Amino acid sequence: MLAVLALGTLAPACRREAPTFEPLKLADGATVPAATLARGYDVYTHYCASCHGEKGDGQGPAGSGMRPPPRNFHQGLFKFGGVAAGELPTDDALKRTLRRGLHGTPMFGWDVPPADVDAVVQYLKTFSPRWTQEPPGAALALSEDPWKGREAEAVARGRTVYHVAGKGNAGCSSCHVAYLPRAELAALTESVTGRKVNLANADPYTALPRDSDYSLTVDAKGEATRFAKVLPPDFLFHRLRTVWPQGTRVEGQPYTAQAQREDLYRVMAAGVGGAAMPSWKGAIPEENLWALAYYVQTLVAMHDTDAARDLQQQLRDSKVQP
Repeated sequence: MLAVLALGTLAPACRREAPTFEPLKLADGATVPAATLARGYDVYTHYCASCHGEKGDGQGPAGSGMRPPPRNFHQGLFKFGGVAAGELPTDDALKRTLRRGLHGTPMFGWDVPPADVDAVVQYLKTFSPRWTQEPPGAALALSEDPWKGREAEAVARGRTVYHVAGKGNAGCSSCHVAYLPRAELAALTESVTGRKVNLANADPYTALPRDSDYSLTVDAKGEATRFAKVLPPDFLFHRLRTVWPQGTRVEGQPYTAQAQREDLYRVMAAGVGGAAMPSWKGAIPEENLWALAYYVQTLVAMHDTDAARDLQQQLRDSKVQP
């Protein structure tokens, strides 16, 4: 969202005359004052329009060629909304993205006054009729971590939750890659489900791009004409959008192991709006959802390390030596 390059500083010089706003009545019963929308327009024009476009269609001059492409706000779709995937996001989730940015993308965090953040969040709602037709989803609460003090046990449970589908498990490796050699993966599946699997000719180590609802291009009316493919991240290789390496500073504070684990829980619980990643909150037991966060955290910690490269080589060898 709202990414901008250095070109963004040039936006005010070439912007058009500011429009006149009327109060915006939202589906949740709130009314956004015209003055707030006018302020949000100014903030958007200065910081956001060069990538997301003056019309909010993701076609700004600085956004050409960006991967991932700038969000098209006309669609009313948001990946990380703090709600079940596909529902409209909460204001708090949008503000969180504006303050933090999205890791590994051109969308970086903005250190702007809170009133400006609030105003631009309200202004974004003028781009899509969804905001006047349906309320935001219910914010997904962060439940209590049941594995505190039992990290090794949580990781072991999470490994199963990740690699096996059914019986309270998520089976994440059916979209993301597996991190167990073929023989170990087959044995784990059989021990949990009682079902024998033959992986000799399978490739559980290559993720395939998935369809998404996000537009790449639009026509003259602003309607989407081409949609992006989304590759499920390999946690040893890709950077996660809402998760940072431990020890970095996020919103001015040290990013701790607990904060990282909670952010992993949030995205797994909510899913990713507009993409193939579903909401797992309520779909699997909470203890398994937290265990999954612990396990994925161990993979994230291996990113770009010798341990990651050794594991990847082991898995590549497993492909040709089942």
